[in-house]
Amino acid sequence: MSRYFQDRSRGQNKRARTRGVLIDSGLEIFGQKGIINARLDDITKFAGLSNATFYNHFQDKNDLVSAVAMAIGAELVAAIDEQVVDTENAAIRLVVSTNIAMRAALQHERWCHVIAASFFYGPEGVIDVSGYLKIYVDTGIAQGVFKTTSDRFQLNQLASVFISGLGLVGLNKNNLSIVDRTSENLLRLLGVTPVMASAVLKKAQAFYR
Repeated sequence: MSRYFQDRSRGQNKRARTRGVLIDSGLEIFGQKGIINARLDDITKFAGLSNATFYNHFQDKNDLVSAVAMAIGAELVAAIDEQVVDTENAAIRLVVSTNIAMRAALQHERWCHVIAASFFYGPEGVIDVSGYLKIYVDTGIAQGVFKTTSDRFQLNQLASVFISGLGLVGLNKNNLSIVDRTSENLLRLLGVTPVMASAVLKKAQAFYR
């Protein structure tokens, strides 16, 4: 079992540390059994905590699903923010950010599967991928790089592509071409031509560490 979020809570108060245990345990059980089949008793037993302790931190399983997704999402955003991309081009920034986020998720056994499952599980578990993508989309439209709109339908399509790619790369860790294919599909949805999308992917490689 990963102790990632427990370790992240070291030095904080007992409540934060217990919450970290529950998030790690939820992540493990969701990964083993799937979100729908995971039971509260499975999670608390794995954590070595009582159901009463669980309810001191979360309203129900859906609340934990949301917390797990948001915790992972925050780590992926932090990984992106740590990578300084010295370009204003929104298309290149989108590709680099997609690459960083997907590779960061691959470093942790359960992350790809659970975050993908949580996106399709229901509104309580949806990490706001579309909200984060909107930043790139709006910038790209203003630059004339993207030929699209940034309405909710389009943003949800983009989020679905990203999440689907994340889930697939988690199942095929040796096939990193999925990362590039995900980026290319995002660009194509944004109205970028195949030739230009290929050029953007090549330019983006210069920013990978």
